[in-house]
Amino acid sequence: MINFLLYLPIGCLVYAALLTIYRLTLHPLAKFPGPKTAAATKWYEFYYDCIKGGGGLFSYEIHRMHEKYGPIVRINPHEIHVDDPTWMDTLYPGPGPVRDKYAPSAHMSGVPQGTFGTVDHYIHRQRRSAVKMFVSKRTVQTFQPQICSTVELLCRELTQFAKTGKMFECSIFFLAWATDSVAKYLENSTYGLLDDAGRRQDWQATVDQVVELTPLVKQFSAIMPFVLRVPGWLMQAISPKMNLVLLMHKRMRSTAQKYLSLHTFSSSPSSLSSKPDFDIPFSDRIDAYRAILSSSLPDIDKEPDRVAQEVLTLLVGGSATTMRVMTRIVYHVTSTPKVLERLTEVLDTIMPEMMSHPELEELEREEYIVAVVKESLRIATALTARLPLVSPQKPLTYTDKNKHKTWAIPPGTPTSMSLNTILLDPTIYDSPYTFRPERWLSGNPIELTRLNNYLVPFGRGARMCDLQNY
Repeated sequence: MINFLLYLPIGCLVYAALLTIYRLTLHPLAKFPGPKTAAATKWYEFYYDCIKGGGGLFSYEIHRMHEKYGPIVRINPHEIHVDDPTWMDTLYPGPGPVRDKYAPSAHMSGVPQGTFGTVDHYIHRQRRSAVKMFVSKRTVQTFQPQICSTVELLCRELTQFAKTGKMFECSIFFLAWATDSVAKYLENSTYGLLDDAGRRQDWQATVDQVVELTPLVKQFSAIMPFVLRVPGWLMQAISPKMNLVLLMHKRMRSTAQKYLSLHTFSSSPSSLSSKPDFDIPFSDRIDAYRAILSSSLPDIDKEPDRVAQEVLTLLVGGSATTMRVMTRIVYHVTSTPKVLERLTEVLDTIMPEMMSHPELEELEREEYIVAVVKESLRIATALTARLPLVSPQKPLTYTDKNKHKTWAIPPGTPTSMSLNTILLDPTIYDSPYTFRPERWLSGNPIELTRLNNYLVPFGRGARMCDLQNY
């Protein structure tokens, strides 16, 4: 026993040394540029994402790597990162080429069975098709009256707080509004966050905890499955905020279980049948649960855990990013007097009353409104994390135009780009950190086409965000 305890640390050190030598000399990515420490160990990424400065700094470190080593860099032992907007369509193509997700990145949100967390290319395509029509622009437009009613409630709440003359955090109201609206759309029910200050704060704490956990879960993917198995009373004692995440998962699973047990489903939504004692609001408009359970997906993809994770992905994704963009819109518009004045003039024309409800088509015809929305989506950079994909069958090639060198990225290598660097790239957008909607009113159609091509707030290709139309 004593000998074992003596040799164990020695064995670990020898293993670590041999692994480091392999990664730096014999690994298929050994010749790619980048810091040797990052190539040797993932603890380098862990340090920047979870420790230094409170965490979340690895994206800045990646930017520094590119400044030093060029447009293609090995950022950890397994992953290549490319900083070249012209290569975007190669890494994030349409539905044709096969692209799997990199598991640690796919599972970082804690919902590995949702479409966002699906690794396999073909399974992802199947699962996405089940909700494709449900989240299409045409379907979302039919929900406009319900969205307008929640907007009215939001305006009333903000007006009441404004009358107090005190400072308040508008983002918490935007998150509440977005969550209530998305929940109503997805589940035919609302959380009542706009009506209840306590619920608003709890929900914001839940979403904040998910965001805070994301870098850690990305490094240690076993965390969330473990958390979901911990009894609620114990998690409440250990971490009340974490328990909010646990309760959120349990609520979604319970709802999915009710739908599964109290309804019979076929491939046609019109054939759904229900029991009168079903306690979840039921309407003629199909909701997310029934869209999934009435689809042609195999039975294994209709299990309560998977359905719950799918709806949870849509709920958090659709609400948190909307809150972020709306907060940025309010800040930039109100702090740019010329933009505020012009936007107010346009809105006064099509909305003579504060609670007027213009149709979406009418809003889309107003070029300046569209320009403000585009500029807000660009500068808000709703998706800040890099998005690694894997080409499992064929190598990817990248040519460094400055050094006239072509790199062959081996099949199975996770390769990523950062959309926020594209949206804030000074070679694409002049003065990228300046809020300037006028850039989208260019009289040069070629220039406008170029700008639109790099407007990727929801991602690109077959893996782009499902709720971009909401």
